[in-house]
Amino acid sequence: MINRRINILQDIKQLKANQRLDFLKNCSNECIHAICEVCYNILHESLKLNKDKKYRIKQKLKPIRVDVRKLADAKLSVNTKRKILSKPQVGRGVFTVLVSTVLPALISALLSK
Repeated sequence: MINRRINILQDIKQLKANQRLDFLKNCSNECIHAICEVCYNILHESLKLNKDKKYRIKQKLKPIRVDVRKLADAKLSVNTKRKILSKPQVGRGVFTVLVSTVLPALISALLSK
């Protein structure tokens, strides 16, 4: 299950920046869940990151913190989360953090096990 989610995130990483928001309109619910799970893990600090990476993530997500909290909420429907991620500022912000910081940390954590 974890490898499957990481594969989904790596597929998103392969997309160009301008293609990511279009991808969200047609992606599967599992893909939305994978992205939102990353938001949840960032908020609850369950990812093992050094102070520098935590600081960078915090600074990038600060302007969209309300939306990130909504994405991390398990009670919100997938369609609502899809609409939130489709907002250009939110989608680009989450994808930037995901691709630049979180995904490499997840891969290195899995490889070290």
